Formats: sequence, structure tokens, C-alpha cells
Amino acid sequence: MGEIYIGYHGTTISGADSILSSRQFRFSIKEEEWLGKGVYFFEKDIQQAVNYCVKAKGRKEYSILKSEIEPNICIDLDSTDEMKIMDGIAKSINNRYKKLKDGRERKLKNSVILDKLYKLKPYDVVKKTFFVEKTNPIKDTNFVWVQVQICVRNQACIKTIEEVIRHDGS
Repeated sequence: MGEIYIGYHGTTISGADSILSSRQFRFSIKEEEWLGKGVYFFEKDIQQAVNYCVKAKGRKEYSILKSEIEPNICIDLDSTDEMKIMDGIAKSINNRYKKLKDGRERKLKNSVILDKLYKLKPYDVVKKTFFVEKTNPIKDTNFVWVQVQICVRNQACIKTIEEVIRHDGS
């Protein structure tokens, strides 16, 4: 087995109840997902999951689930070697994937590249560090706000699920 990652998943209270009872997360399958199809977590940082619920989704009621994730194959997109592979796939598909199924222009072709990579090398998890949008560097430094996101494609590598925050709006 490989490295064990700690991930935090923000969701609605009813979503958390469903996940906890079924022991299964709902897959995200949108065409413009940053890290492709799968279940999204913030690595190690519970506050990022809270921010997702409160700031990004505007929820007054939410739940944060904590999971141990143990993949056999992790695509780490902070690695130069992995990024070279992604660059090669992007160049090979070129401009064939500019439009979404509904005809709108595609903003990101991340999912297309990751789907092609998955066909070549089935992986369990992909992870990447992203800059947190709408934030400024810490004054007089080059320190920027980041978050590490993990997308789990193979739910069998999610070893534990526990609720760590339940905020009922009060």
C-alpha cells in the first residue's frame, strides 16, 4: 500500500447522513471538474472544507466528513513527471474538446485529459495544489493561500469515514 492521506469533505447534513449510512460518497461527474470524475476532499485542512461549505456554497447548515484515503496509485500533479504526462496528453488531444455537451465553450479540459490518462493508467486518486482564488499574498511576502485537493476515483481506497463537524445553523 501507498501513503495514507487525510481528507475532509464538506457536504449538506442530509448528504453526510446518506454517506455515513451507505458508507459511499456520491461521485462528481461534471464535465468541467478540476481533477476529473470522483469524490473531492481537501487534504489535511478542515478549514478549507468549512470554507467550501460556507463561502463557496453559502450553506448555513453543513457537515464535514474526515476520511483516511489509502490509494495504490496516486497521480500527484505537483510532480514534474506527472505534469509532463498531462502536457503530452493535452497536446495529443489538441483542440478536439472545445465545447461541452450542451454546446457551451469548455473552460477547462482537465476532465478530458484525466479521463484519457485513466484509460492509459487506471489510478485511484489524483491530487493537486491550487491557489485559493480571491485572496492576496500575505503582505510584503510571496506567500500565497493554497489548498490541496484530492479526487478519489476508486472509492475502495477510502478506508474510514467519520463526521467531525455538524453545523446546524445555530
